[in-house]
Amino acid sequence: MKYKYQISNDLSEKVSKMEEFANGGAQVTIVTKGGGVYHQILISNSKYIVAMRGYDDLPFDVGDIESIYQSEEDQNPNERGGWRFWDEW
Repeated sequence: MKYKYQISNDLSEKVSKMEEFANGGAQVTIVTKGGGVYHQILISNSKYIVAMRGYDDLPFDVGDIESIYQSEEDQNPNERGGWRFWDEW
């Protein structure tokens, strides 16, 4: 399977240490180099951005990611289902 959005190896290593709430899925917050902050992003297998709540596509370029972290809400999301995935499974 080819995913639309793969993050860099450095960021992938960081995500691999984050809390998962589903098999291989971690909810994160991303900060871009331009200062944009994007919440409720789903990363699969610590490598692929597969969904973002409220968006039909990623609203920034993967190369513009400055940092990825998990807020308290990301670690224990109130809403776990209902993702609109961008890739065909």
